[in-house]
Amino acid sequence: MLKFLSAAGMCLLLATGAQATTVNFAGPYGSTGTFEDNGGNGWYKDKSATYPGTDFLYRLKGSNSKSDTNIITSLTFTGFTGVVALTTQWVYGTYDKNGASNDPFGLIINGKKVQLSDDAGISLQGGKYEFTVKPTDSFSFYIDSLDDKFGKAVATIYGKGDLAPIPLPAALPMAAAGLMVLGGFASRRKKRKLA
Repeated sequence: MLKFLSAAGMCLLLATGAQATTVNFAGPYGSTGTFEDNGGNGWYKDKSATYPGTDFLYRLKGSNSKSDTNIITSLTFTGFTGVVALTTQWVYGTYDKNGASNDPFGLIINGKKVQLSDDAGISLQGGKYEFTVKPTDSFSFYIDSLDDKFGKAVATIYGKGDLAPIPLPAALPMAAAGLMVLGGFASRRKKRKLA
């Protein structure tokens, strides 16, 4: 009986050892940030408070747990307080001996994948990407460890955003102008009755 319990305990320990980690944190512009390692050994660091001149700064490390499977490490942001025009700068590097093609880095905006790293490029890359999000949108920074071995990739993402005013429907100014015209007619009519 003791051997059975020991074997069952070992199976339970092995089964829980590769569970995915999910961490929620306060993101920029009232959003909620979520980190997911999907069972790999990736991590993130929020360095936003230590880098003046930017609204956010994150370091994201992809997995290198030698699992021989595809593991995506990501930072996802949802629930913005308004329309935000984001300007992001990124620096990406990979230690994978097969180069950047084995650890692509990019964005997922409302389910649409935008790869920022160049598969044929050098191991150290960087760039700029601008996009706008609404309160109902979500976006993720990701590193996709295609082989999950031979070296990890690391990305540093930083930038600023401008909270844009929520746009008024096009008909609203026309409706206001119409009400002003009606108010003018009502005022003239009232003056005629008094005279």
